[in-house]
Amino acid sequence: MKQEEHELIVRILDGDEQSYGVLIDHYKEGLYRHCFRFTRDEDAAEDIAQRAFIQAYVKLSDFNHIHAFSTWLYKIATNIALGELRKKHPLPLGDELLENLASSHAGTEQQAMYGELYRAIERLPDNQKQVVKLRYFKGKKYEQIAQEMNTTPGSVKGWIYRAKKQLKEMLT
Repeated sequence: MKQEEHELIVRILDGDEQSYGVLIDHYKEGLYRHCFRFTRDEDAAEDIAQRAFIQAYVKLSDFNHIHAFSTWLYKIATNIALGELRKKHPLPLGDELLENLASSHAGTEQQAMYGELYRAIERLPDNQKQVVKLRYFKGKKYEQIAQEMNTTPGSVKGWIYRAKKQLKEMLT
């Protein structure tokens, strides 16, 4: 299908809008199911899938043919779904959320939010990322973290404060 997809995309970019219908027909069921996993709502899943197809069509010239079209399309849908979840359920960035980050009992919606939070943590400066992981993933106290990082408990508290503030900005 990859070669056929490439040919379809070339035709679409050359102005053959009908060829996009072939891609839609091929991916509509799978994309709908993917969106439904996030929303658990049929109408919302259908809406997100449609928006993903529209956005993919509008940005088709940005598509990198090295990757599979399906991967790109599903990523667009995932971003739209996460945006919708964020609007409905803003992440309360507190100790409880960070402590529950590694919970294996989270539902699909929570797992999506936690995944987004974890990716944001990975983008923090090294010292902030390290204190967040030591405090919330390993459950260490400020004094233990300070000793392990060869700094003061006050510095650890400051890094955690700044990390939370930065995470909140990244996620809103």
